[in-house]
Amino acid sequence: MKKSTALDVYSTSSGLKQISNPVRQKILSELQRRDLSLSEIAQLTGKAQSTLSVHLDKMVKEGLVASRDDPTDNRRKIFYLVSKPVGSSVVPREDLSKAVSNIVDKSIGTPSSFLKGELRAMVIGVEAIGLNMDPVLKDIGRQIGATISKHMESTDVKGLIEEVKEFYAQHELGEVNVYSLMPLTLIIKDDYDASDIPDVGKTLCILNEGIMEAIFDTKTGVPLRVTHSECFGTKSNFCKFVLEPTLYD
Repeated sequence: MKKSTALDVYSTSSGLKQISNPVRQKILSELQRRDLSLSEIAQLTGKAQSTLSVHLDKMVKEGLVASRDDPTDNRRKIFYLVSKPVGSSVVPREDLSKAVSNIVDKSIGTPSSFLKGELRAMVIGVEAIGLNMDPVLKDIGRQIGATISKHMESTDVKGLIEEVKEFYAQHELGEVNVYSLMPLTLIIKDDYDASDIPDVGKTLCILNEGIMEAIFDTKTGVPLRVTHSECFGTKSNFCKFVLEPTLYD
């Protein structure tokens, strides 16, 4: 599904901020990837530096971004994100609203299956009314993963894979399998039949994405990012995650 960018929501130290200006949305999106100078932002947005300076001054005052001197050139400032993305508005979908009760019905049977179905219903229900929560779900996943990592001993990839497999099996979170080692690609298979769930993109896997990122980069000491090509939200009963060193520190 195509996500609307009509409204983005960010969490700041003074509360939530709604961003609807396309230029500011683009700036914030790029700053999620890495810190940038004014000239780099100009290249990425195609806007004049004078125009961007007006936007950046306001965003600094609102607690969305901040700046520091460039250590290689004190005449230049580097801008960075000090707020957190929460979500974005999307077009409400009636098919997702109808799917919520079906998901709950299919989940009834055991406590673990019901809790998983309940979580899916909550995520799909929020998206049904017009809010994509990927950023906040990813952040929550990373918090969960950081806590889980404290209970794991391995610091090498192969050892961590075995511990992750055991953890997911023990807690009935799904069956973890290695798809490839170069790049490291993991598949988490669930017994939950997602064949009749409407296509909601990657939303249903985003929590696990954050968990995997946090476990592997915390324990190995290598900053990682996770991308996945297939997931529960695309009518599959598994999520595929590719773990790669991040290009941005």
